[in-house]
Amino acid sequence: MFASICPGGDLVSKILRIGLKTCLALLVLVVVALIGFRTAAALRETAARGEFAPKAGQWVKTRSGEVFIQEKGPATGTPVVLFHGTAAWSELWRRTIDALAGAGYRVIALDLPPFGFSDRPGGYTRQDQAQRVNDVLDSLNAPPAIIVGHSFGAGAATELVMRFPARARGLVLVDAALGLTNERSDPPAVLKPKWLREMLVSLTVTNPLATKMLLQSLIAKKERALPEYVEILQRPLTRENSTQDIADWMYYFVGSDRGAESADRTAYARLKQPVAILWGDMDTVTPLAQARDLNVLLPKAHLTLLPGLGHIPQIEAPDQFNDALLKALANL
Repeated sequence: MFASICPGGDLVSKILRIGLKTCLALLVLVVVALIGFRTAAALRETAARGEFAPKAGQWVKTRSGEVFIQEKGPATGTPVVLFHGTAAWSELWRRTIDALAGAGYRVIALDLPPFGFSDRPGGYTRQDQAQRVNDVLDSLNAPPAIIVGHSFGAGAATELVMRFPARARGLVLVDAALGLTNERSDPPAVLKPKWLREMLVSLTVTNPLATKMLLQSLIAKKERALPEYVEILQRPLTRENSTQDIADWMYYFVGSDRGAESADRTAYARLKQPVAILWGDMDTVTPLAQARDLNVLLPKAHLTLLPGLGHIPQIEAPDQFNDALLKALANL
């Protein structure tokens, strides 16, 4: 009837049918691609825990599995404990480890699970990580240490200092992702299905095709996404169940860590230890406004800006970063 009144009716209907079919075809292609990435991840992730770990490292027993650490420097030196950021592990600190050890510090760089070569027992809140690292330092009979936390690792580092104050003689926060300027919230409901999180992780974090692009998105000096850093980031991701374990961590990470002392803005004024803040002034992941906010919460802290650097200054300009860190450690 419509077609007889409006000659273009058949054409419109045909266009709509073609559009619908196209959308359905694209949706099918997206689903197939996601399944393909997840399947590829499962096929890649076959390595045992120690297969690709640096031989110089060691695993330290804790009450929640073994933590992989790398130590360097004189045993009598002041301990400096390095907490890495998201999807990184202890080896990404290599240039910093060498510089600090050369300056006489006892460096302890560790892998925060589920990243790197530590066991992945579940329990990835800041409280869990702080307890885990406290157990490591107990096992090593380490005296009070200077705690250095980068990006997401700054949450666990700060939590350690707040919950175990006798463990720390100072705190250094590097481009810290503490979430203090965000409203607390539960993880988005859409991410509750684990299969969906696994799809997203296999498309991004554990996808070797995406590593360099993701790294470049975090740094200001794009050319510093060097093959050596890409290889370092990819090395632990062939471990068994990497995508599955990181998907477990993601659900915690995208929500608020409600029970963490380090998530409480008022807790920072109660810190007794001296604090230094190092921040790339070109950071777009944790923008400079977050550093200034943190400096207000910690009025006695010293903020050092790193000109021209982004979210991972220790790889963007290692010498510049290490010089700034050594000065901060000396002042602490």
